[in-house]
Amino acid sequence: MYKSLKPCCLLSDNNKDNNLFTISLPKERTATVDVTDGDNPRKEEGPVDFERAIELTGYGKFNYLLLLAVLPAGCSSVYASTAMSYVLPSAECDLGLTLLDKGLLNSMAFAGMICSSFAWGFLADMFGRKTILVYGYLLDAIFNLASSFSQVSWMLLVFKFFNGVIISGPYAALLSYLAEVHGEKHRSQSYMWLGVFFSLGNISVPCVAWLIIPLDWEWTFFGDSMVFNSWRLFLVVCTVPEFIACLALSFFPESPRFLIAKGRHQEALDVFKKIYSINTGNHPDTYAVKSLVQESSIEASGKSLVHMLRCGLRQMKPLFEVSNLSRLILITSIQFGATLGSNSLRLWMPQLFAMIETYEKLHPTSASEVKPTMCYMLDATKYLEKNLTDPTNITTSAEPGCTQMILDSTVYMNSMIIALTGVIGYTMAGSLINAVGKQKLMIVCFVGAGACCGALYWAQETSVILSLTSIFVALASIGGATVMNVIVDNFPTFLRTMAVSITMMFGRVGAVVGNMLFPILLNAGCLGPFIMIGTACLACAVWTIILPSGKITAVSKEGDLKQ
Repeated sequence: MYKSLKPCCLLSDNNKDNNLFTISLPKERTATVDVTDGDNPRKEEGPVDFERAIELTGYGKFNYLLLLAVLPAGCSSVYASTAMSYVLPSAECDLGLTLLDKGLLNSMAFAGMICSSFAWGFLADMFGRKTILVYGYLLDAIFNLASSFSQVSWMLLVFKFFNGVIISGPYAALLSYLAEVHGEKHRSQSYMWLGVFFSLGNISVPCVAWLIIPLDWEWTFFGDSMVFNSWRLFLVVCTVPEFIACLALSFFPESPRFLIAKGRHQEALDVFKKIYSINTGNHPDTYAVKSLVQESSIEASGKSLVHMLRCGLRQMKPLFEVSNLSRLILITSIQFGATLGSNSLRLWMPQLFAMIETYEKLHPTSASEVKPTMCYMLDATKYLEKNLTDPTNITTSAEPGCTQMILDSTVYMNSMIIALTGVIGYTMAGSLINAVGKQKLMIVCFVGAGACCGALYWAQETSVILSLTSIFVALASIGGATVMNVIVDNFPTFLRTMAVSITMMFGRVGAVVGNMLFPILLNAGCLGPFIMIGTACLACAVWTIILPSGKITAVSKEGDLKQ
């Protein structure tokens, strides 16, 4: 009944899945007999493989309900890495934050993701996708809720790090789950909708922040030892999508592909019947499939975690051969530079706009006066002292006080415009890739982004600063999104998933490095951060030029893995 099985396989069944957990299963289909009986569904005798089984469940109410459940889940992943950037200007005085502290808080979520991404892969393969989704979102929501009560900066740093550690699991498990409950025909479409939900999350963050953070109120507990105010309420509200996602996903079944991989074929068949019944309205027993092909994978073989790790390392070996290694270094370098540039500026813009707004309110200029440049305003705002901004505060102390940033609607409106421009950039990327070509598009985007970043140094009007920043984010977003498409042309199918995983990890490293260097350079002088980001973008353009063009010649998967 069984054919010879390949001993080690941790590969993606679809090179577009871009996650660590999707399992590749050998496709096999036995002979079938189709019978049509009036309005009854088609009967198919004999075992079928996963793709055929999921195809026969149809596409309908189950899939639409799943998309509704995925909406808050997608927003949760965005909130984990973005929400803190809107908190920093308000939390500065409450927690005594320096610019370096703000850089650490912006980067902690990414640092947590880096530390835990591979571990979550083994846990998801061991306990299942649904378990990781439900308990992952629940645990992350609890940590986020606890972070809102932080009274000192180090406590908030710890919570944000664990936030990144935890959210990495359900985020990647969500990608796998979507792939494993959709057939090949609808799999790409489900990822497209997930991208839309991420975009809605990016737009909704400044909207929620605008509604809550400017509120002027404060509660104290335990003899003024604990303070709860508007920015802390914002962190609480950001946990709502996670609780909703946890509750909604708990009503969905386990991934049928995971169950097949574990050898639990009857449970998988029951899941197929349930999906079929929800989609069609027919009784589960009328589902055409009565048995499944005995597909096997490493999870079903009962091997230990050490054996799984060895198989993974054996699969990675061809990736580090000379022909593949040079391409991998170039692509990871491009992703590192692109993420360093785009995420650094994107996450720091709420703080920078708050500093600009504070300067303009404290130093109004007439229409006839020459307005200062952005860098002049940022440098001046850094060194403002509380006794200079408050006329009633007469003190001889040489110690600088804390200047509360002025946060009005302009700061949040600007952030919404930047987020919306980034969404438009992602939307245009698909059409532009086909029209221009991947590498040409990347070169144009990275050069354009570098030019916009350089022009920011001399920008004076807020509208000009906003326009340049929005264009930069859109171009950097298109360039970064295209990197994943380039992987398809540069690696054979059986290495793409691992190449994507490594590339994504280096992208997160870039986000951490960028957010750590930004405040250090900003303290030294305003020019430094923009030189860093502009140089990173131009370097990405050069690396893209060097990157070999054209698709790599197909390589035998079986032969490489035996080496």
